[in-house]
Amino acid sequence: MPPRALAGKVALVTGASRGIGLAAARALAQAGARVALLARDAAALQEAAAPLGEAGLALGADVSDPGAVRAAFGALAAAWGRLDVLVSNAAVAAPRRVEEAGDADLQREVGINLLGAIYCTREAVPALRASGGGSIVYVSSDAGVEPFPFLSVYAATKGGLEVFAQAMREELRADGIRVTLVRPGATLSGFARDWDPEAAGPAFRAWHERGLVRPGAVLPPETVAQSILHAVTRPPGAEVRVLDLRPGPGA
Repeated sequence: MPPRALAGKVALVTGASRGIGLAAARALAQAGARVALLARDAAALQEAAAPLGEAGLALGADVSDPGAVRAAFGALAAAWGRLDVLVSNAAVAAPRRVEEAGDADLQREVGINLLGAIYCTREAVPALRASGGGSIVYVSSDAGVEPFPFLSVYAATKGGLEVFAQAMREELRADGIRVTLVRPGATLSGFARDWDPEAAGPAFRAWHERGLVRPGAVLPPETVAQSILHAVTRPPGAEVRVLDLRPGPGA
């Protein structure tokens, strides 16, 4: 890949204040793109965007709010006037039995993980089409195809995202918009840092007992980011449809 393969391009990354989203934003910027970083935590977002200088644009928004998503894409259009890459990465989860989930818990997970991706896609497609095509990357999870107990709602949202990505791939083909699904396994992303240890204990025990996770076997978020960059920098006429990443030997 040429060192500035995305020079002149504009990307938007959701969930960009930390983890995979932040690593992806940095990788895209290093490849020459101007990158809009979208997340809910305004302070963390500003800190994440600052090192990118003029190549970074912080857009505070909750992707589960369609009005906030619409406003963020409007701000991007006003600032840079185009879009070439959407990386839909924002996601949340909390380990619990489904009968323990409150209404707000369920609405939050479905709203951010699935509806958020749909809202962002809805806003991105006209902009990508106006730019002559581009790429959409959906960040899924191994839980989307191998559902984990205690993460049933999260797994269901990722399963829905996988089906949505397949449909978008066919729906947008004539527009020259490529669609990639990235399906990482355990990643050192800070995803679980806010989990209540007492509530998460039974979940982690069940996952270890069933061989769903291996202690210490994790991917760095930069590895996932480089896979995203690989997908969006393929030559015209080539499409990376699914990237299934798992911790391998030496992880």
